[in-house]
Amino acid sequence: MIACGVGQTGGMKTAIIIVHALWLAYTSAFHAHNVARKSPAEAIPILLYHSVADNPQDPLSVLPARFERQLAHLRDRGYHPLFFADLAAWGQRPLPPKPVIITMDDGYDNQFTAAYPILRRTGMKATIFAITGRMGKPGYLTWQQLRMMEASGTVDTQSHTVTHPDFTKISPAQKRAELVESRDAIFRQLGHRSYAFAYPYGKYDQDSVVAVRLAGYRYAVTGEPGYAERSQGLLKLHRIIMTGAMPLEDFYALLP
Repeated sequence: MIACGVGQTGGMKTAIIIVHALWLAYTSAFHAHNVARKSPAEAIPILLYHSVADNPQDPLSVLPARFERQLAHLRDRGYHPLFFADLAAWGQRPLPPKPVIITMDDGYDNQFTAAYPILRRTGMKATIFAITGRMGKPGYLTWQQLRMMEASGTVDTQSHTVTHPDFTKISPAQKRAELVESRDAIFRQLGHRSYAFAYPYGKYDQDSVVAVRLAGYRYAVTGEPGYAERSQGLLKLHRIIMTGAMPLEDFYALLP
């Protein structure tokens, strides 16, 4: 499966960017014309952000000014931001027109200092997939910051494991520990259970999907590029990765 995420080697990051760039180049016109015409019952864009900062050495870092222009575009074009809980009746009851789910992986501190004010200004909201074992460490969010963002209704915190291991390379017992302990940490610190999960590096195999299901998660997102569709399975949903190099024109074409 396609890998994505920060904390990998430069070569892995470069490979990720190339895969998504090729996908964008092929689909920016075709995908916008065809997938955008599908009803929300069939396809929903789930956007994948990491760092929102001026860090040209990190290809997955998006400038705050660009992030704000992207979110302002979503607002101005009538997109309705959702949390994963809003998908409970996906395919059974109508969703709002032009739904979008904004996700932010890992839990970097700039998701509070830079992204959160932009989310508030644009009326958007986001799901933060937090690496719970890193909360409070340098460069990462604190639990208090997560509480503040959640209290505003702007952010929902979900699980990205405790230590961010490659799920395709650890044992079933290790998978379960990462899934359960991260969920329990979110419950202890924030008072709610985690029901959505992001595979570290976007990587998964069938054993990973089984482990996620047995741990009680209802949704899981991968690093495979494209709109999320119910036919993928709720534990293998695709996302659209946001990179610092993505032209705004491509963003506008994917989300007209």
